[in-house]
Amino acid sequence: MKYEYSENVLVQDSAAALMHDELGWDVVFAYNQEVLGENGTLGRKDYHEIVLWRYFNQALKKLNPWITDAQITEARQTLSSYLSSASLLQINEEKYFMIRDGIPVTVKKPNGKTEEKKAIVIDFNDPDNNHFLAVKELKIHGDLYRRRTDIVGFVNGLPLLFIELKRNDVDVENAYTDNYTDYQDTIPFLFYYNAFLMLSNGMEAKVGTLGSKYEFFHEWKRLSEDDEGSVALETMLRGICKKENFLDLYENFILYDHSDGKTVKILARNHQYLGVNEAVKAYGERQLREGKLGVFWHTQGSGKSYSMLFLSQKIRRKFPGSPTIVVLTDRDELNKQICGTFEACGLLGKTEGKKFMATSGTDLVNKLKGNPSFIFTLIQKFNKPDEPPIYPDHDILIISDEAHRSRYGVFADNIEKLLPTASRIGFTGTPLLSSNEITARTFGGYISVYDFKRAVEDKATVPLYYENRGDKIKEIKNPDITDKILDAIEEADLNPDQAEKVMHEFEKEVHLLTAEPRLRAIAKDFVGHYSDLWTTGKAMFVCLNKVTCVRMYNFVQDYWQEEIKALEQKIASTVSDQEQMELSRKLKWMKDTEMCVVISQEQNEIQTFKKWDLDILPHRTKMEKRELDKEFKDSDSNFRVVFVCAMWLTGFDVKSLSCLYLDKPLKAHTLMQTIARANRVAAGKSNGLIIDYIGIVGALKKALNDYTANKNGRNAIDPTVNKEELIQQIIRAAADAKQLLAEHDFDLDALIKAENFKKMALLKDGAEAMCSDPETKKSFDTYANEISRLVKYLDRNDVTQDVRDQTDAICAIFREMQKKRKHIDTTDLMVEINHIINENVEIEHQEGEGLVESRRFDISRIDFDLLAAEFAKVKRKNLMIKDLNDLVQERLSKMMAVNPSRVDYYVRYMGIIETYNAEQDRTTIEKTFMELMDLAKSMSEEEQRYAREGFSSDEELSIYDLLFSENLSKSDIDKIKKMSKDLLKKIKERIAGMDHWTDKQETRAAVDVLIRNVLYEEIPDSMFDRLEAYRKAIYEHIYTHYKQAA
Repeated sequence: MKYEYSENVLVQDSAAALMHDELGWDVVFAYNQEVLGENGTLGRKDYHEIVLWRYFNQALKKLNPWITDAQITEARQTLSSYLSSASLLQINEEKYFMIRDGIPVTVKKPNGKTEEKKAIVIDFNDPDNNHFLAVKELKIHGDLYRRRTDIVGFVNGLPLLFIELKRNDVDVENAYTDNYTDYQDTIPFLFYYNAFLMLSNGMEAKVGTLGSKYEFFHEWKRLSEDDEGSVALETMLRGICKKENFLDLYENFILYDHSDGKTVKILARNHQYLGVNEAVKAYGERQLREGKLGVFWHTQGSGKSYSMLFLSQKIRRKFPGSPTIVVLTDRDELNKQICGTFEACGLLGKTEGKKFMATSGTDLVNKLKGNPSFIFTLIQKFNKPDEPPIYPDHDILIISDEAHRSRYGVFADNIEKLLPTASRIGFTGTPLLSSNEITARTFGGYISVYDFKRAVEDKATVPLYYENRGDKIKEIKNPDITDKILDAIEEADLNPDQAEKVMHEFEKEVHLLTAEPRLRAIAKDFVGHYSDLWTTGKAMFVCLNKVTCVRMYNFVQDYWQEEIKALEQKIASTVSDQEQMELSRKLKWMKDTEMCVVISQEQNEIQTFKKWDLDILPHRTKMEKRELDKEFKDSDSNFRVVFVCAMWLTGFDVKSLSCLYLDKPLKAHTLMQTIARANRVAAGKSNGLIIDYIGIVGALKKALNDYTANKNGRNAIDPTVNKEELIQQIIRAAADAKQLLAEHDFDLDALIKAENFKKMALLKDGAEAMCSDPETKKSFDTYANEISRLVKYLDRNDVTQDVRDQTDAICAIFREMQKKRKHIDTTDLMVEINHIINENVEIEHQEGEGLVESRRFDISRIDFDLLAAEFAKVKRKNLMIKDLNDLVQERLSKMMAVNPSRVDYYVRYMGIIETYNAEQDRTTIEKTFMELMDLAKSMSEEEQRYAREGFSSDEELSIYDLLFSENLSKSDIDKIKKMSKDLLKKIKERIAGMDHWTDKQETRAAVDVLIRNVLYEEIPDSMFDRLEAYRKAIYEHIYTHYKQAA
C-alpha cells in the first residue's frame, strides 16, 4: 500500500492538522524523533512516563503564583500515587476530581501551623491559559509490553485524550477490539488520567469513556442543534477538541454513577451537551426571561435524568453564589429515583439523599427558607396557598420533571406565590400539545428539542413500529374515546378515590371495555401474537384498571396452556428434525415464561376483588415478597410478561422490553411516555413494537398534528411507524436477496421446493454462490441480516406463506455461510484437512467401474500434483477454502498462544488470505488452496516438533524456543532442554499456590525471582551474558499465558 494511502497520512495526519491549524493545539510527531530527557522533546526521562511533568510543573507555577518547589513535588506525588488494590476505573475517578477541583498541598501558616490548600491544575475559565498538546505516535513502555499510540492529547501535561485510528476501509469497532482493549491490558496507566476515548476511521467516529462497552460509544454529529449531522471524525474533533468545549466537557459533563453498587463513568452525549448549554444560557438570562427558562424536550430514553444532573452541576460550578435547586416530580417513585441518581453521582456530597427530600408542605417551606444545595419534592407539597412569599438572598432554580402533566397547573400558582423570584425550567420526554397552555405559561417555549426521529437516527433509541390489532378482531367493540373519558381515567390513576366515580360516570364505556367476550378475544390474540414473537424480548400489557389486570392475567393463562398443548401436538406430528428442534425450544420458552400482575395497593382491595370472584392475594404476595422490578429488568429472568394499569408506565426503564400491548385509553402525554417503554436500546434489539387493541394511537397521531412548537419547521414528531412498513422492508430485502442469488445462477424457488438430500445440497450451492467474492458476500450478508433482524417481529398472519418460505430459505443459506466445522483439538491437523477435502470432492461415476471414491492422502508426503487434480473435482471451491481457512486460522491461533515465536506462520497465513480476498478468480482460488495446504503441512510438522525435540509437551518447547540460538553447541542445547523442563515445572508448582498471582506486586516478583534463580544456576556459560534478556522474555511469556494456575 502506498504511504499516502496509509492510516498515518489519510486519517492521523488529517486529524492532527485540524487540531493544529483550526483548533490551536500544538502537535508533535514523536516516533523515532522524540529526544528523552528534561530538555528533550516532551521532557520525559523514559518511555514509561505518561504525564509530561515539564508542562505540569509550568502550569502549577503559572496558575498558583504562591506555590513553592516543595509543594509542586508534593502535588506530583499526590497526583501520581494510588492504591495498588484499586481498579483502573477507581484510579481514574480519584484523579479526575483532583484535576477538576485541585490537588491538595500543605501550606505553612505564619503561626507555624499547617493547612491544606488546593493547587489548581487547569484554568477552566480561560482556555488559552492552558497548554494543549497532541502527540502522534507516542512510545509507551509498560512493565512487560511496548506500545505506540496514534494520538494522545495532553492538557498541561496530563493525558486526557486518547485517539485510536484505523484506515478508512477498516471498521471503527476494530479500533476498540484490536487496540484499545489491548492497551488497557498492556499499558493501563495511560488511562489513569483519561477523560475522552475516540475511535475513528476518518469517515466515522465514536467517543466513549473508560469502562464503556463498544455499543455505548456514541457519535458526535452536531456542533449545534440545528445541524443535520455528520458522523465524520472532523465533526467530532471540532465538537469536542475545540479548547472551550474540551474544558467545558471535562469540568461539567462527566459523572461517575455508583448506582447498584457498581461504578459507571458517564460522558454527556452530543444532544445532552448542546441542550444543557442552551439551558445554562437561559439561566444566565433568567432576569430578562422573568424566570421562565423554557421547556427542555428530549424524547423518552435519551438520558433526560442525566441532563438534569449535568445542568445542576454546571450551574452550581459556574455561577456565583450558592443557588438552591428544587427538583419537582409528581410521583413518589420518580422523586425517590431521581434523588437516588443525584446521590449516586455525587452531587449531594456525602450527605444522605433523603435529607434533601421534603417530607411535607411545612418541611418544604422550612427547607426553602434555608439555603440547601438541593431540595427534592413532590409538587403536591406546594399545598400552602396562604404561606407568605419567600424572598431568599440567593437564587432558586426549579427543575420540573415531566413538566407537561396537567396537575402542574393546580400547583403552579402556589409555586409562583411562594417563590416569586425563582427561575423555572421544565423537562419533558414528550412534546407540548396546543391544549397544554399551562406548561407554556409556567416555563415559556422550547429551549432544546431532541425529538423521536433524531433519537432513532442517532441510535439513542430504537424505532417503534405500530400495529392496530383491534381492527382485526371482530369480537372487539370499542367505545368512542372522548377527551372527557381520558381526563377521568388519568385522574383516577392519580387519585384512587376517583376510580369509583369513573365507573359510574362512564358505565356504558367501561362495560364495553371490560366485557368478558372482548377481554377473552384479546387474551387469545395476545397469546398467539406474543408466542409468535418469542425471540424478541419481554412484554408489557396495559389494562384499563386493577381488576381488569387480574382478569386479563387469568384469561391469558387459559389460552397460554391451550397454545402449549397445540404446540406439543404440532411437535409430535412434525417429521423434520430441524423444525422439531426449533419448536421444542419455543415450547420450553413457553413453559418457562412467568407472568405477573403489578398494581398499587388500596384499602379493602381483598373485598373489591372478591366481588369479581378474584383472589388478589397470590399476586400481592409476589409484589411484596419479591423484587419484581429488578426481575423484570433482568433480561435473563423468566419473568417475561407483566400486566399493569398505571404503575411502571413512566420512569421505569426495561431495556429488554420490546412488545407493548395497549388496552387502556391514555391521554396523549401519558400515552407517549408509555409507548416509549419499548424504545430503549438493548443488545440484539432492533426495534420496539406497539400493539394497540383500543385504537388510541390513532388519537395520538391526531393530537400530534396539533403540536404547537414545530421548531424550525420540523414536523417529524410521530413516535411510531406503521408495522406495515416493517413488513414491506422484509419483503424488499427478500426480493433483493433473491435477485442477487439469481445473478449468480442460483434459483431460490428450487431450494424452497427441494426436499431431503437435494435441499441440503442446494443449501451448500447457495452458500457457495454467495461466497464467490467479497462484495457479493457483503451484499447478501446485509440482506440476510436485515431479514433475520426484523422477521422475529412478525406474527403468523403478517406475510404470505411464499414470503415466509423465501425469508426462511435466505436465512438458511446465511446460516450455512456462517457455519463453522467442529474441529477436534486432538486430531492431527492434516487428518482434519483430509476430512474436509474428501467431503468436498465430487464422487464421480465412471462407466464400467462403478463409483470411484476420492483418494486418501499419505499425510507425511503430500503429492501436490495429485492435490491439484483432486481440487479440480471440487464443486464448491469457495466453501472448501472457507473451511480450510477456518481450520488453519483456529489451529494457528492456538499454536501461537502456546508459543509466540511462531509468528512467521501467522505472517505467511495473512499474506495468503489477503491475496485471495483481493481477486477471487479461478487461478487465485487454486493457488490459495495449494498455499494453504503447504502452510498446513508446515504447521502440522511444527505441532509435532516438541516430540522430535524430546519434550513431553508444546509448553516445554515454548521455553526452549525462547532460549535457543543457532550458534549453541550440542552440549549447551542438551542443557537448555533440561533447564526448560525444570523451569516450567517449578514455575507451575509456584503459581499453583498463588491466588491471581499477576494482580499483586509481591507474587509477580516471586515468580520473576524464581526464573532468575533457575537461569543463574542452570544456564550454560556461553549464554550467561544474556541472562537478563532471557529472564525478561520468559517472564513475559509466563505472565501472558499462565495468569491462572494450570
